[in-house]
Order: sequence, then structure tokens, then C-alpha cells
Amino acid sequence: MADTGQSRSLPIIAGLLVISCAVIAAVAVEHYSPEEASSDDIPRFTVQGETDLPGNIFLSFVYTKNIVMLDGKGNVVWSKHEDLKDGVEAGYWDFKKHVIGDKVYYSYHDQDTQYDKFGLPGYAPGQRVIMDSEFNEVKRISFEQSDIVDKGHPLDGHDFLLIDLDHYIMSGYIKDRVYNIPGYPDGSNVIYSYLQEVDHGNVVWDWRSVDYPELYSLTVTDATPTANDFANEQVDAPDYVHFNAMRLNDAGDLVCSFRHLNTILCLDRTKDTDQIKWKLSGNADEFGLSADQRTSGQHYVTVDGDTINAFDNHNITQETRVVSYKVNMDTQDLQEFHQYRIDGKFSAACGSAQRISGNMFALGWGDAMNDAVCFCIYDFDQQKELMRVTLQFPKNFTYRCVYYE
Repeated sequence: MADTGQSRSLPIIAGLLVISCAVIAAVAVEHYSPEEASSDDIPRFTVQGETDLPGNIFLSFVYTKNIVMLDGKGNVVWSKHEDLKDGVEAGYWDFKKHVIGDKVYYSYHDQDTQYDKFGLPGYAPGQRVIMDSEFNEVKRISFEQSDIVDKGHPLDGHDFLLIDLDHYIMSGYIKDRVYNIPGYPDGSNVIYSYLQEVDHGNVVWDWRSVDYPELYSLTVTDATPTANDFANEQVDAPDYVHFNAMRLNDAGDLVCSFRHLNTILCLDRTKDTDQIKWKLSGNADEFGLSADQRTSGQHYVTVDGDTINAFDNHNITQETRVVSYKVNMDTQDLQEFHQYRIDGKFSAACGSAQRISGNMFALGWGDAMNDAVCFCIYDFDQQKELMRVTLQFPKNFTYRCVYYE
């Protein structure tokens, strides 16, 4: 991906836009922080267009410790930066807002370079940092003691759910040797997904992907050629499921995205065993999806009632899209399917998609391969891009770019 240092123009198309959002300028406005004169680590970007959206846009970066909050017009509201030693790559991942009752908190994942990354570029071991509404640090969170991990074991940065200040669900990766993979009686090294729910310091629920040997046969290589290397010939331990997102549905189940399974799993938080309730997409899909309706290397999932949306990187065709499934989660029936695609866009990894209103989406482009646009607001009803954020140095790509009111 070339570092061109150039901004890209956005064509202006006449017409009224839904929910009063409007592109008002074709001229790109460059945003800099004062420290940029002395540091190349602080991301430089341009904004084209603006909206009247009342919330904020949250940017987080994979390889530099930067998080940035913008308003609907692209102005910087708040940011945080930490210098890194020369040659060190580490990020602040998954910057987000949490509303708990009448209180607002913010959080981000702080990667700690002292921990073993298991050779994975998509793993950022560290701690979750919780901040209050004034961006003051409240607490740092890592795993609690369990049968699986020691207290203080690092979290992964892909996702985190805050139920209240002392109740949360965390994600992590663990490397281990397992002996339940069919065809490998002498065992295999794997990197597996571990999820842990903690309430006031107590582990009240957890889940390990290796407890479900049926998942081994679902591993695909759409995104990572070595994902199914259970013989440990090419890598010391394959990242065979690659968890990257989770949401709670109305029933309290945990709906999770697993990139290397091409699958969205629903996990029952009331059980210690037999926790998988259903599988959406992938080679064991239970909703009757056609081949074109299935995801490939998806990164992000949201749940709104009976509708599941995913940012489908679609590595198999290199044509990224948003997919929307209206489903009956109890009977595993697909009721409606919609997909949304912008020609020429391909995100090889990371990224996010949130429905704002109607068919208007906030799209974070993650590891964008064909341009340096890291975020846009796009109205698919009118096929119009209302606002875009373009990185000056695209190699410093974003983990997630998300919108919160």
C-alpha cells in the first residue's frame, strides 16, 4: 500500500439527503495537532464533506498509539497520543463509548509490547482502559483468575463489552497444545479464542473455542493461508478461529464474529457446556444461506433486534461489503438478506459498519487496499458519500472507525 501523502477529492452530487446530512464542501480541510511538527506518529488526515449528525466519530489505529474523536463535521473533539520507541509498532485499539444508565464512559485497548504476540500481526495483547466522561482514567482491566488463565493475563484488543463499571466481557487469545483435532492424535499447537465474563471480580462465565472440536473442520483460508495448519508445518501455531467482535442480543446471548471460520456464532451465557446455540454463515451455516449470502473473513458484527449486520471484508473476492440478515434466532430462519457495496473498495482486515438510519451507514475501512480513505458516511439509498476521512499516511491504518451519538 503506497504512502502517497496525497488527499483524494470527493465529487459533489446535487440533491437532498436523508436526516438532513449534506455534503457542503469539496475542498479537503487538513487537521493537525500541534505536536505533529515533531512526530510522524500522530496521524494526519483530511476531511471532505460534513454532516449534521449529533454524535462523534471514534478512530483507533493498529500500529500507533493514537485515538481520535471527531464531531459530525470532522473537527477534532478529543485525542490521545503516546510516542513509541523507534521501530516499535503498537496500537490503541477499539476506542468506544459506553452509556451505563445516566453515566458515560469511554474505553480503549492499550497494547503492551512486553507480551508474546504468538507471531500474529492481528493480535495486540494488553489491557482495557476505562475512562470517565471527562476522559480521566478510571481503571485498567485484564483477565481474572480462572481455570484457564492467571489473574492479570493480557486481553486481546479486538472487542470488549462494558455492562457496568464492575461487570464486563473480555476477549483474548491463548496458545496451547491440544489433542482433540481429528487426524492429529499426537497433538497440535493452536491459538484459540477465550472469552471471560467478570462481575465484581468474579468469573461468572467463560468460553474456549478448543472445547468445541467441531469448529476445527470449519477453518477456512480466505484471509490467512496458514489458518488450518494443524500439522504445524508452516507456523508454530495456527490462528484457527480468529475472534474479532461480539454483541449481546435481546435474549442476553453473545453473538460473536470469527474471521477464520467465516462464521457468526451465538453463545449461551447461561451454560458452562454446550454453549453454541447457532451458526450463521460459514461451512456449517444453519440459516440456509446461499453461497453469495455467506461472509468471507468478516470483521465486525452488530445486533439490532432480529437483524444482524456485519462488515464483510469478503477476502475471497476482494470486494468488501456490508451484509444484513433479518433472522429468527430461535428457529434459525433467514427472513431477509441485503448487501451494500461500494465499487472498488476492499479492506483486507479490520473495518466496521454501523447502520445510522435507513440505509445510511458509518463505515470504517480498516486495512483499505485501494485508497487511503479510513472512514466515510455513506447513504446507499441515494448512492452518495456524505463525508470521508482520508489518511495522509495510509500504512498507519485504522483498527476501527465507529460512530456513537
